[in-house]
Amino acid sequence: MSLPYRARPGWGFALLVAVVLSSAVFIGWGLRTPPLDLVWQMQLELLLGERESLAETEFELLQDTLERYPDLADHMLDDAASGLVSAHVAGAVDLGYAYAVRRSRQAAQALLVTSLTDERLEFKVRTVETNGRGATSGDESFSWRLPDEGPFPQLVEVLLLPSGEGRIRPMLVELREVP
Repeated sequence: MSLPYRARPGWGFALLVAVVLSSAVFIGWGLRTPPLDLVWQMQLELLLGERESLAETEFELLQDTLERYPDLADHMLDDAASGLVSAHVAGAVDLGYAYAVRRSRQAAQALLVTSLTDERLEFKVRTVETNGRGATSGDESFSWRLPDEGPFPQLVEVLLLPSGEGRIRPMLVELREVP
């Protein structure tokens, strides 16, 4: 003899399961690290030179956050129109990467990269919308016109391509006005 009410769970039990699952999803969502907190951590690590170059998702997160919170660019640039936001000494970079931000299309329109040694440097440059490649050696500089299409503030990456020698190869990275 079987009792019919034990054959399947009732509406009350289904509602209880739905509430428990919804609560678990809400708590999981609440325990995630907020995107702005991740950006602040990346910004500090970049400024100190304590990290590798940004992964694609991190680059996109930083660009999206700059768009969403334009005042963050003001803070990163100390109220300048453009500048480097990664570790550097007067524009000299020896980490293999550099990150720059410009607040608007009227800010510096060109990226200038110069090798600080006589050896040839090859690198990639990119914004969220545009990619490029370049090379420089000795007194010869590489100039890349930054795209006028947004989004703004605009994040720019310069990534030194590996040479296979594993040595530190310094470069000078500057943002300049185009006459």
